[in-house]
Amino acid sequence: MSKITTTEEIAAILAGFDHPLAPYWLNNDLIKKTIATSYDYWVEDTEIPMSLADFVFQYLEHAEYLGGIFSNIHDPS
Repeated sequence: MSKITTTEEIAAILAGFDHPLAPYWLNNDLIKKTIATSYDYWVEDTEIPMSLADFVFQYLEHAEYLGGIFSNIHDPS
């Protein structure tokens, strides 16, 4: 069984990034949980080595393609 990524791990990584969306994502539990779950599935399904920090960075860099809560920092819902 794989290790389960926590929202605290995602928060620690987001706190270290200088990206306009990072503070918003840091305060959104749904986003942190979604990234954590996505990372766990991605590692399990692909077995391609990528650090959690790199994975989170990819999410930040491609947020405009994700839409919804990932790219709209003005909508708190």
